[in-house]
Amino acid sequence: MVGKSNILFLFLFLALNSFNSGAVPNELDLRLEKIIRDNQLSPLKKLEDIPQPLSFLGGNLFAETLLSGPKDISCMTCHHPMNGTGDSLPFPIGTGGVGMGRGRIQQSGLLSHRNSQPLYNLGYPEIEHMFWDGRVYRNSVTGELSTPVESLNGSDPQLIEVTKVFKSSVSVQAIFPLINDAEMRGKDNDIADAKTDEESWEAIMKRLLEGEGKNKYRELFKKAYPGTKKFNIGHVGQAIGAFIQDQFYVADTPYDRYLAGDLDAMTDSEKRGLIAFTERGKCMQCHNGPHLSNFLFKTVATPQFNSTVLKEPYDQGRYEVTKQKRDLFKFKTPALRNLALTAPYMHNGAFATIEEAVDHYNDPKEQLEAFSLERVDLSAYTDEFVLDRDSRRNKLRVNLISIGEVRRGINLTPEERLDLIQFLKTGLLDYRFQRGRSLGP
Repeated sequence: MVGKSNILFLFLFLALNSFNSGAVPNELDLRLEKIIRDNQLSPLKKLEDIPQPLSFLGGNLFAETLLSGPKDISCMTCHHPMNGTGDSLPFPIGTGGVGMGRGRIQQSGLLSHRNSQPLYNLGYPEIEHMFWDGRVYRNSVTGELSTPVESLNGSDPQLIEVTKVFKSSVSVQAIFPLINDAEMRGKDNDIADAKTDEESWEAIMKRLLEGEGKNKYRELFKKAYPGTKKFNIGHVGQAIGAFIQDQFYVADTPYDRYLAGDLDAMTDSEKRGLIAFTERGKCMQCHNGPHLSNFLFKTVATPQFNSTVLKEPYDQGRYEVTKQKRDLFKFKTPALRNLALTAPYMHNGAFATIEEAVDHYNDPKEQLEAFSLERVDLSAYTDEFVLDRDSRRNKLRVNLISIGEVRRGINLTPEERLDLIQFLKTGLLDYRFQRGRSLGP
């Protein structure tokens, strides 16, 4: 029964919206009205349009192998639009690998030891931390950076001519795979042979504007940055970030259309799933706000495995940046739009499907103890992998879950589980990006 105090709000929200959509509110809509109000849910607003010469330059650089030391890999290799802007692998295979997306194999390639994060909606300035551990940070108010390269950091950075070009954190992030040996820099080439990271970036600019890329890129840079006389790696990062913002903007989902007033935009199953998401599932404790993420660092007791090449094949997450014990095993909370396209899930690709991820939250402790590497498709790799079964560390992973209800398990009913999965799969999907991909079972 809806209380009298809600009548005016219901008239404004539901009655007017039903006129707009031609739909009549049902019982689920009445329940969601309160959820929407209490959680201040709203559709994601589009950022200002990107100048097309800048996006065009960024798109070319995004697919450009000249950015890698051995000239055998580009940003797109691990962030392909047809693979949900990822690579569909647990761990990305960097320079030396062969193939693209799910068909890529390691051979002599080196691994990055965290899952390739999707690029959807990363151009928003409020998203300040980048990478799973947040090691790249741009203050959205002051523009100050905190990164692994000291010359970029602080209020008066040494490379201020570079930092002043950046307009978002994703633009800063874009220049870091270029100086990572396993991802793109490689070994025994002019970029890898540079003595410093700064010199590696300079070598990349030389390739683009004075070497093999000059006939193409001199003109593209001039059109993208009219009036600029000298270009640096900041212009590369900003162009790639602008391309990501322009091309991977996602807000035309059933969820967004429903919040905008179309009561028919979501199915009843998706509506029930949104209710489970906010109530029994406690998902909105972390996955809140316009992006369905607070972008804070959390642990959810994800099973930890990694290559035996690593000295310590378990990932300490945010702790590796801050050295604060409270950050052990914590990773950045991901946003959820187009989730159905971005498998596998978690920082190491531990879960192949949304179903597996939801089941983990149903009872994290039990799922962590029962996890086996046999569940993970590691056929693309020549490296061997080891699962961390250390009982002390696994107990800590569970105990560090900050939300008590999640730590104890959200205990969904079978019906709630199915509806939540449906909401995550299709309620948050922008079908413009699906392009024939299967959404799984």
